[in-house]
This record gives sequence, structure tokens and C-alpha cells, in this order.
Amino acid sequence: METGDGKTALTNTGGNLVHFTRAYWFAGFCIGFALAGFFDGILLHQVLQWHSLLSSLDGEIFQDLRFRMLTDGLFHVVMYAIGVLGLWLLWRTRAQFDAEGAGMRFWATLLIGFGTWHLIDAVLNHWTLGLHHIRENENWLLWDLIFFVLGLGCVCAGVWIRRDQPPAGRRRGSLPGAATAALLAAFVIGTGALAAVPFNDTKSVTVIFKQGITPTQVAAAMQSVDGRMIWNNPDGDIWTFQLENRAKALKLYGHGALLVSGSVFGMGCFSATPAPTV
Repeated sequence: METGDGKTALTNTGGNLVHFTRAYWFAGFCIGFALAGFFDGILLHQVLQWHSLLSSLDGEIFQDLRFRMLTDGLFHVVMYAIGVLGLWLLWRTRAQFDAEGAGMRFWATLLIGFGTWHLIDAVLNHWTLGLHHIRENENWLLWDLIFFVLGLGCVCAGVWIRRDQPPAGRRRGSLPGAATAALLAAFVIGTGALAAVPFNDTKSVTVIFKQGITPTQVAAAMQSVDGRMIWNNPDGDIWTFQLENRAKALKLYGHGALLVSGSVFGMGCFSATPAPTV
């Protein structure tokens, strides 16, 4: 039943009208988002110890155990605050749980929040800023993609569960859940594609090679694009090349490159590192 204020009114067991509000939707989203953060921080950081918040960054400070514990703790504080916000919104909208389908709607929005965290973590922390990867080993890209797919699957599952539920009183012109999920998927996929293409106007590219690549192989890759090395990290898997012809940069993918970016700040190169080698 639609009411004059544009919200969906459902009848509870007592015959009264119950409104699904945006606060009710946001409550489930925040709780799901926070639970995903705790899942990452507790299971992957502390129990399995696969990574920490800044474990992919170079520099002595980022390898210090006390500093890692501090940054992970601050991360948990943020997740805790988001979770508390979700619980407060849930308490404010608790009367809406009397409505038919309220439980399924809550679980759907919780899944969307849970999945959104993993998408943001993959695109922002893993691939854009390079703060960490799911597993800091030679198969890091595979594990990053697995958890990206996990997030996308949770978002799609949440939207699928909501599809048969009554709408929660959207404003005129607002996007339904399916369209929002489609736009989110397009955004993260597009962002990943752009990150893998050296599209800007500078002549330097940052190249991340697979672990275990030899200096001879790197030299061959650089020669294939007529490049000049201007920086590399101590592990020898992240390099910055100066190119005269940027159109040749994509050829590096055929020489063991995992990512070729037009930014010199990609994948953790912005961290504290030794001075560039020329």
C-alpha cells in the first residue's frame, strides 16, 4: 500500500501500518559493511595473518609489528563505529520488523553491505592504492580476484533477495537496487580496466611484474618498448620506465607484467622507498 509521503506501508500482525524507511535499509547496509571489515581484520589479519592494512608498502615503518598493530587497530575502530551506527539505526527502525518480509529485506541489505566492502577493498586498497593484497605471495592477484568475486556475488545475492520484496519508499527518480548494483559493477570493472592501461599524457609508466622475474627478463621487457629505467623497488618486481612512445607500453604484458599503469603512484610505489635509481 502506497501512502501520501511516497513510502511503502505494510500491515503488521496488529493491523497497523508499518513504513520501510531509508534508515532501515541503511541499518542493514552498515552492519553488513562492518561485519565484512571485521571478517577481513580478524580472520585475514590476525588469525591467518595473510596481510595487514599496510603490508604491501615499502619502508621500515610499514614492517614494524607495533605500527602494523596500530593501523589494524585504527581500522577496527572505524569498522566498529560503522557497526554502531548500523545498530543505532536498527534500534530506531525496530518497529519495521513487524512488517511482512522485513527480515528478508534486512538480510538482503546486509549482504549488499558485506559485498560492497569487498568491492571497495579490492578496487581502492588492493589495486588503486596498493596498501595490501589478500595474500602477500606470488599468487596475490588470484586471491584479490577471488575476494572481488566474493563481494560482487554478495551484492548480486542481496539484490536478488530484494527483488520480490516491496520497495522501500524511494524518492521519485531514484534508482532501484538492480540498477544501482549494475552501475556499481560497471564502475569497479571500469576502474580496474583503466588502472591496467597507461592512458595519461606522461611518458613514464609503473610496471608490476610477477614475482620471481629476473633482471634479464626485465631488461628484455624494457628493451622491447625502447624504455629507460628510472626507478625500481628493492624486491625487483615494481619498476618505473621512461618511454618515448607510450603506444608500446601494452607490449609489457607479454613480458610478465601484471599491471602497467600511467601513474607513478600505483600499487604502493608512493610509499617510503629508497631514492630512484637512474
